[in-house]
Amino acid sequence: KRLDELREYKEANGDCRVPKKYEKNKSLGGWVDKMRSIYKNNDKKQDPAWKRRFAQLEALGFEWEVLKLKFLAEDVWQMHLNELREYKEANGHCRVPLQSAKNKTLGNWVNQMRCNYKNDFMKQDPVCRKRFAQLEAVGFEWEVSPNKWQERLNELR
Repeated sequence: KRLDELREYKEANGDCRVPKKYEKNKSLGGWVDKMRSIYKNNDKKQDPAWKRRFAQLEALGFEWEVLKLKFLAEDVWQMHLNELREYKEANGHCRVPLQSAKNKTLGNWVNQMRCNYKNDFMKQDPVCRKRFAQLEAVGFEWEVSPNKWQERLNELR
């Protein structure tokens, strides 16, 4: 059943990159995430039944690398980029705290972007480089050092 749903998703969207919280079919997004998790665990790769399942997914064009896929998902990217722009407009900077109760998801995303930027593999990808440039155009800082934080605190005083 899920494989058929994934096939339909691919026909409609051109890929198998179903977001984990896919609004149109939340259970499909969860299933795709679970398949990646099972594959990553590596303990099922020798099981013949799982080998067949993995092969069926790969035949559809399924991609296993989650980090890059999360970063490349256009709808998620645009949503967070817009949230970051709004945050900057309201706060004057793009340093979203990781522990912010009000902006927890955005804080996590900003932190992930900094991690992605440090990943040489991501820097080689043309789409990733374009996204990094978009972040920089908004005023995003890749390094948020304690000294910079203190400087900003002093400016507020």
